[in-house]
Amino acid sequence: MDEYDVIVVGGGIAGSVAARFSALHGFKTLLIEKHKTPRAKSCSGIQFTYFEKLIGEKIPRENLCKNELFNVEIVTPNEKTIHGRLKMLNFWRSTFDHWLNTLAVNAGAQFCDETSLVDFCRKEKWVEVTTSTGNQQKKMKTRYLIGADGMRSRIRKKLRPQDFGRPSGGTVNYYFAGDSDIDPHTLYMVYKREFSPLMFAWAYMKDKTCIIGTGADENPLEYAQRFFDYIREEYNLRGEIVKREGFSSSLQGGAYLGEGNILMVGDAAGLVDLYRGLGMDNAALSGRLAVKALIHAEEKGCPPIELYQHLMKRTVHNLERNAEKQAARYGTNDLLEESLSPFQLVKGGLLMLITVQINKILPPERLIMLPL
Repeated sequence: MDEYDVIVVGGGIAGSVAARFSALHGFKTLLIEKHKTPRAKSCSGIQFTYFEKLIGEKIPRENLCKNELFNVEIVTPNEKTIHGRLKMLNFWRSTFDHWLNTLAVNAGAQFCDETSLVDFCRKEKWVEVTTSTGNQQKKMKTRYLIGADGMRSRIRKKLRPQDFGRPSGGTVNYYFAGDSDIDPHTLYMVYKREFSPLMFAWAYMKDKTCIIGTGADENPLEYAQRFFDYIREEYNLRGEIVKREGFSSSLQGGAYLGEGNILMVGDAAGLVDLYRGLGMDNAALSGRLAVKALIHAEEKGCPPIELYQHLMKRTVHNLERNAEKQAARYGTNDLLEESLSPFQLVKGGLLMLITVQINKILPPERLIMLPL
């Protein structure tokens, strides 16, 4: 039976970052991904530039979309339009995640795609893991197991089945090819409950494709079509929808970081922040901090979960606070409009400018996640 120090399940951002830093530290590391890579993923693929600090590497230009995003246009419930400027990273998750997989391999991790987690069980200081590649199953054991297997996490479902229920909502992206009045350098954020009762709805360009998306806790396809019709009329879309893509999850629990020598990271840990509309930065941070917890656990001779929970305390607190703020502001369109008042936006803009400068000198694990 093969033995590892660390097995990471899930080859997305959280898993790849964790596997890379684990291997860099000298842990014998295995990273598994159930899909064949590169693989498509339903995700915005937009992040602030501090994201490069979190992953520990500058993203090569060829792994970013050809069109850069540096403008923001916000539409309020009362049809007010607010313009801003903020540089963002714009990438396809298929290309980006594949690059992160490569970074993990270059650091010394073993990577196996088209390999699924079948089951796991803890035995004393080890976790016995069963994987499946094609029709062949394999048993191995690891001292530490990191669950980075997304919102439908098999690991979390076994540890905490009460966190899962019946899926009712989700996010939907329309991929539109053709001409329009959409500026290729602008992220459009539309705050209207009729288009999304959970967060802002979005439209922006990736290379020559326009991404038009939204999310809802119920009937997301109805919201998505309504929002697409709005964008088509407002921005004079001329062409066709080439793909519709959606994602739903039955995960209903909040943040959960694992137990004992099993640590949860990224979406599997419930670290998506609807208030900010982001989850990739929390995913990368959790991957780094999970490995830091393992390193400290080795030094202290104790289970890593308490160390990991301590390292993630600020992130989890901010996530819970933002969830409360999001629920309050989305109660009605009037409350949403109030949260986007000129005073609030000016205040937020100034804080953003200050935070961008502060983040330039902060170490990766102390970065302030944006937007505030």
